[in-house]
Amino acid sequence: MSIRLLALLLVTPTLSAAEPREVRYDWLTQGEASGSLVTRIGEDGQRHSRFEFNDRGRGPKIEEHIRLDAKGLPVAITVEGKSYMGAPAQEEFSRTGDTGRWTSTLDSGEREITGPVFYAAAEGTPDQIGLLARALLQASDQRLDLLPAGEARIEALKTHTFEVNGQPVRATLHAISGLGFTPGFVWLDEKNELFALSYGWMGLAPEGAASVMEEVGRLQEEAEAAWLRKRAQELTQAMPGSWCLLGARWLDVAAGELKPASTIRISDGVIDAIGAPADVDCTDLASIDAGGRVVVPGLWDMHVHAGPGDGLLHIANGVTGARDLGNDHEVVMGLARDFGSGELIGPRLQRAGFIDKKSPYTAPTGTPVDTLEQALAQIDGYAAQGYQQVKIYSSIPPEWVAPMAERLHGHGMRLSGHIPAFMTAEQAVRAGFDEIQHINMLFLNFVADKDTDTRTPARFMKVAEEGGKLNLDSDEVRAFIALLKERDIVVDPTVAIFDQMFRHRSGEIAPILGSIVDHLPPSVQRGARAGEIDINDSNAATYAASAQALLGMVRRLHEAGVRLVPGTDGIVGFTLHRELELYAQAGIPNAEVIRLATSSAADIADTGPPVGRIAPGQAADLLVVDGDPLQDISALRRGVLVVRGDRVHRPAAIFRSLGIKPFVEAIP
Repeated sequence: MSIRLLALLLVTPTLSAAEPREVRYDWLTQGEASGSLVTRIGEDGQRHSRFEFNDRGRGPKIEEHIRLDAKGLPVAITVEGKSYMGAPAQEEFSRTGDTGRWTSTLDSGEREITGPVFYAAAEGTPDQIGLLARALLQASDQRLDLLPAGEARIEALKTHTFEVNGQPVRATLHAISGLGFTPGFVWLDEKNELFALSYGWMGLAPEGAASVMEEVGRLQEEAEAAWLRKRAQELTQAMPGSWCLLGARWLDVAAGELKPASTIRISDGVIDAIGAPADVDCTDLASIDAGGRVVVPGLWDMHVHAGPGDGLLHIANGVTGARDLGNDHEVVMGLARDFGSGELIGPRLQRAGFIDKKSPYTAPTGTPVDTLEQALAQIDGYAAQGYQQVKIYSSIPPEWVAPMAERLHGHGMRLSGHIPAFMTAEQAVRAGFDEIQHINMLFLNFVADKDTDTRTPARFMKVAEEGGKLNLDSDEVRAFIALLKERDIVVDPTVAIFDQMFRHRSGEIAPILGSIVDHLPPSVQRGARAGEIDINDSNAATYAASAQALLGMVRRLHEAGVRLVPGTDGIVGFTLHRELELYAQAGIPNAEVIRLATSSAADIADTGPPVGRIAPGQAADLLVVDGDPLQDISALRRGVLVVRGDRVHRPAAIFRSLGIKPFVEAIP
């Protein structure tokens, strides 16, 4: 799920009507209704919307009231309810004369209005984004200023006729730019009312019209891919068969030390020589001068749920390898192919299979199973398709773990995942786990009781409330960590998302984006102020202590020799940098942090070609940074050049294409 609901919901119905009416939509999760949007339009044109859905015990519950002027622009908005993770959502906007005023849980302010503007509420129902779409279509040049800041633009992409309940419905796909890093896609019917929207395994469709979603998603994916292919052509420099990177101070990740400025020769995407300029022949070869900057192996993000648009942020942030831990087979295979060929900009992609049991809390990806036999058959299928790992989810019965582990190990595959509900992490390890996703699962080993249903948000809140009280140096915790080391269990902490969840109070800047927020598009900056869980004066200190305990656990795991793999499960690129900064804050030396994110992660991902080190025979996946990350781990944010095999990218150019102010200018 996106960090902000606004980034997730980029469409809806619209405009005032002469007669009262009601418009109803189903919110769909994997084709099944899991919520609804109901908008009632009164005689006066005011719109009253109610929106909610349930996603594994999470989900927004919002009521919204909007009054429009004759041009379809909001003059008053009221929003109240709760956001996706439960943080309060409360917001009011009013326009009087030439002045717009707003107040919310995020911010407050006023601005003089000199022309057409659209107030973009931080939280709300999808209806208001539909209103924005219609207002944009009516606006001059199909663009509008936004309040509190920014500008939105709309473009019609393609028209298609769908069949709904035996009747043809003609709808047009539009792209709205300016609300996030990449365009959002909006399907409107011939009256410019919302027809449908698609966000992978979730989306919105007219009530009872779930059957259109497969075609809606396919056509939308084609349009997004076309947009991304164009960016790949514009933002990729294809290198000749052999070329040289000059003046590179390169990091030997095994030794944890910088080597003096050297020449790195690359042939067919592989490093074939590295050494002093006099020792590496670059006669008549193309070259790029690193200018004495530091070169490190490309970073790995070991916990993603990949989408085609993610590749731009991955590469711009120096992430040349990623492991997908839950996706549909056709999607991840297509992404691996397109990222690999360069048709889309993106990292090397390793994939893990995904299995969950059908329940009210089933994860919205993959094909859930009913029986152990079906789960074992899925393992066999993943093995036949070349998967090296399977991730299991929270609804898997504890008694299934051992036979699933045995089947996986028989195929030479690894078992990872959430610790199933009503099972402890220690029990899962002894039953055959090879890797544990998320550091909260380790804390639940000690703070959960037999009645804690970790399929629900209890897996977050129990740790938020009790984690800070856990004695990390107790015999019980030490014995558990020793077991992880003894069994060579890999831990994928994703600590950045929990640190943010437990510390981020609405109205403050999200920790993941805190140090870079001024570089982001205005709408993203505002969204960065929206908290996730309900943090207030009565619980803030307790939750902050639990966030600090997470870092204490990370340090103890590393000191004990437990293998850690940096992953995000959040906004790609930026979250990985924050994850690595937190490892350094926990007390892990910078050289070790970089090794974890490069060679160690690459060895565990095992994509085939040698990768993760700077040495002859290794794939040329490289990040050139302005600064010394051994002294300041945040220097990894200041990438000036990214090499991905036989292709070169300049982060500054990619960032500009996404509306992001570069952190440093690129190498010419």
